[in-house]
Amino acid sequence: MLNRLNLLLCACALIFLAACGGSKTGGGSRSSSYDGDDDSPYNAPAPKPNELKEAKEEAVGLTEENHKMAREIFELKNKLGLPTDE
Repeated sequence: MLNRLNLLLCACALIFLAACGGSKTGGGSRSSSYDGDDDSPYNAPAPKPNELKEAKEEAVGLTEENHKMAREIFELKNKLGLPTDE
């Protein structure tokens, strides 16, 4: 009886895996109704040079601010005698 139950459970598991096997990959192709209007980076318009320059400057500024704040936190922890994570 126990062997039949194990066999039945294994069969059910195999059927479940076979039914769900292709759901993650989507079958490997898109349907014919695909219109290409999604937000993928491949369909995004090219950024303007000014936008790239401004984004780079903003990123550099935020990175510098982050380093400054991390340094202040480290110094304050040392003054208070708290252990530092580094």
